[in-house]
Amino acid sequence: MTIVHLPQFEHETFWQYLSRLNDYRAQYVYFTYEKWKICNVVLDEITQKTRPTLESMCYCGMCSLDIDNMWDLFESLAWYQWHQENASESFMCPSPTFYDLHA
Repeated sequence: MTIVHLPQFEHETFWQYLSRLNDYRAQYVYFTYEKWKICNVVLDEITQKTRPTLESMCYCGMCSLDIDNMWDLFESLAWYQWHQENASESFMCPSPTFYDLHA
């Protein structure tokens, strides 16, 4: 049973989902959730596309991880996706600039 119903959208990257979850938690600064409850929310609410990615990053399976290592796994995937997305955006060609050479 989850404490919060905050599903990952189908076309949302994991880093965007984790950021949205952290923003949601920041709204309730006086009510703190234990880390294991937050991990359960993430595991219950991620898409079927994200789950195999997380499992492939863990050699012994996610069941063998303690809570701190599970959270580190989440942050690692989010960090990787965020950097990959930013790197691909920086290599995009800028729109061509046309100069009027007759002016």
